[in-house]
Amino acid sequence: GGLAPNFVAAIGVVAMDLPSTVRVSAATRELIERRELLQENQPVDVTRPELLQSHPLGSRCEVAPGGRRGVVRFVGRPGGLQICVAVELDEMQGDDVQLGGRWLDGVTYFEPSRADAPVVWKAPKEVVCGDFPELDPFADLSD
Repeated sequence: GGLAPNFVAAIGVVAMDLPSTVRVSAATRELIERRELLQENQPVDVTRPELLQSHPLGSRCEVAPGGRRGVVRFVGRPGGLQICVAVELDEMQGDDVQLGGRWLDGVTYFEPSRADAPVVWKAPKEVVCGDFPELDPFADLSD
């Protein structure tokens, strides 16, 4: 069971505008409404790269999984959620790649080097910054 509707009203949670065809339990409705209130009352500054000093903008990095390499383009809380690191990859590699600097919420958080640049949005623990130059696919070949 979820929370009784009168309890939800008693704690001051605002009513959601959901279509009548959408079924949401009282507990789920409360969680969604609390999240929306938090987002409204605590504006999130998505322009501060110092949120993660270990992931400076423009730094070379390696992204898990797969040892993919690229450049950090954004560090912040897209959509007001958890901290994400957006990495413009050197190559289109992986099933989690999208194009451009737009996140799931439809907001453009950064401009990549080109419109069709492959980008991944990852948790900071999946992005290691350091000396990760672009890989040369012909490095092992002799003249």
